[in-house]
Amino acid sequence: MTLRLRQERKKRKWKLDDVANKIGLTVSAVHDIETGRCKPSYDVLVKLLDLFGYDDPRQLFAVIDDTPIS
Repeated sequence: MTLRLRQERKKRKWKLDDVANKIGLTVSAVHDIETGRCKPSYDVLVKLLDLFGYDDPRQLFAVIDDTPIS
């Protein structure tokens, strides 16, 4: 499972620590949000939406099917 959040980060060629520094979190916290292990607080959600230019959290946190086609 991959969230659009991760796809957007990679599209911008940002590392986890780039995002972490921009929104004031640890790398592990950003990783946990990206992998769906934890949900961001409201304040963090707003920072992520602003950082990536989204208005609707459902867009940024949509699940992207990254299963390779055989």
